[in-house]
Amino acid sequence: MSCFAKVSEQAFLMSNNPSFKTLQESIKELQREAAELRRSDEAIWEGEEKYRTLFDESHDAIYITSRDGKFLDVNRASLELFEYTKEEMIETLNVEEIYVHPGDRDTFQKEIEEKGSVRDYEVKFRKKNGAEMDCLLTGSVRSSNTGRILGYQGIIRDVTEQKRIERLRDDVQRMMRHDLKSPLIGIIGLAGLLLKGKKLSEKQDNAAHMIQELGERMLRFIDRTRDLFQMEQGSYTLKPKEVNILGVLRRIKKTLKPLALKRNTNCLFTLFGQPTHLKGEYIILCEEALVEIMFANLIKNAIEASPEGGTIRIAIDTVERPGANFHSIDIHNAGVIPREICENFFKPYVTSGKDGGTGLGTHNALLVAHTHEGDIKFTTSEDEGTHVTVHLPKNVA
Repeated sequence: MSCFAKVSEQAFLMSNNPSFKTLQESIKELQREAAELRRSDEAIWEGEEKYRTLFDESHDAIYITSRDGKFLDVNRASLELFEYTKEEMIETLNVEEIYVHPGDRDTFQKEIEEKGSVRDYEVKFRKKNGAEMDCLLTGSVRSSNTGRILGYQGIIRDVTEQKRIERLRDDVQRMMRHDLKSPLIGIIGLAGLLLKGKKLSEKQDNAAHMIQELGERMLRFIDRTRDLFQMEQGSYTLKPKEVNILGVLRRIKKTLKPLALKRNTNCLFTLFGQPTHLKGEYIILCEEALVEIMFANLIKNAIEASPEGGTIRIAIDTVERPGANFHSIDIHNAGVIPREICENFFKPYVTSGKDGGTGLGTHNALLVAHTHEGDIKFTTSEDEGTHVTVHLPKNVA
């Protein structure tokens, strides 16, 4: 027998040997597992690279700290925000040193450990040069597999400029309230003096009464600007009472009469589909002064948006929705809202075609409606004109 034949015979015998087959299968399985491990290592490496890129390139300041106040890692934005080097922050700086009020860190620790995370937590931090910053901190607890708290991680946003603008706005509003109220008080006082005289004609007497009434109402509106700001912040506490909405609308109609005459427009009111002169009663639960501001703004806008000689129709009704009934006040005019402002109709400072318009009327009206757990919707078209519909719940919490 040749050598080749012997080798072939041995190979045949080995390939049919159960132990050899098992060994071959084991080798193949190990090769597959090795390939999977290589792929897994590559995926982990790629994931770490992506994480590091996101961490370093983020515009938000990202931090990781130990529980005892040591910085473990910070990104580039953190270094730019606090103006330290990475070595300074990680090797020598304690977290407590960046707090303007060191005790605030204890308060932060207590809250984040109780809740597991915090969002937009307000705190004052200090840069390396001593400059103070208003910041919002969003973070979460880092824990071991056994649940032991290791530290914290999160994002810091500098809102110093935003806070400065808010404070400036508050100061301007306070000055405006003061500067507007002073001359108004004088006007109201002069109207009162005129009314004490006995030489006024009926027409003059009516005009003096209107000046006094409008001045007093304007004073109330100025005093409510602070309430509107609280509504925007979601911190206003509503104090609803039973109010005759027909009386409110009657006052608004009287106030806006000069504007309606100037525009040659007419305001027609209906109650449950029937014409009304607003002399009866229709009671809703609301804050009267706020609702008056809301409807005064919306009806004024309708008069200004209506074609001259047009008619403003205000329909008062009720509608049913799942789980609740609502008062419905629909204000219609024949004008059309420009397409470019439709998407931002209720946003502040959005206006079109009005000299001196601020764009705050609809925004404030929506704030009032939302505070009453209601809403305002609108439709506009060339064929139907514009409907602005206010829905206020019959039962307000």
